[in-house]
Amino acid sequence: MGERDFHPLSANFLLPKWAATHWGNYAEGKANAGEAADPADWRIARTIFVADDDATAKAYGKDDANSPYRFYYSQILKKMIRGNRQGVFKQDRDEPDDSVTLDRVIDDLVICGTVNDVVDQILALREITGDFGELVYAGMDWVDEGLTKRSLQLMAEEVMPRVNAAIAAAEPAAAAQ
Repeated sequence: MGERDFHPLSANFLLPKWAATHWGNYAEGKANAGEAADPADWRIARTIFVADDDATAKAYGKDDANSPYRFYYSQILKKMIRGNRQGVFKQDRDEPDDSVTLDRVIDDLVICGTVNDVVDQILALREITGDFGELVYAGMDWVDEGLTKRSLQLMAEEVMPRVNAAIAAAEPAAAAQ
């Protein structure tokens, strides 16, 4: 991708540790083309749901049988297992296949909670992946239109301003080291 001047987008269904490997490959491709890679060009998609309270976040984002997030990941997991590709969900390649359960996949890949929880989870993601330019909000079907709109509103008005402020505050400290 780097050699062809494509701007990478790491999928929302990749564990952060595997998405983190994309940057090195992209930077190598840019170097092969005689150019420097810019982390601002890297986009990482994440499955996100923000709610006003923990109970709603957990139910709609993870636990409820009618959760669109649960449905989405159950479909992907079934397809990966059928194709013997469930390794994409493993923390370690040597993990037994039966360790890859729907609940674990959801816990590993759905960023959800209240505003503060989601801010913390996004910053933790950046600790694993390193710097990247854009967080792509991968929403799910609007099973509950009101909750979906509220999640988007909280993301835009509260989560991202706090994430961006935390990143800006950390940059001078990192530069001083």
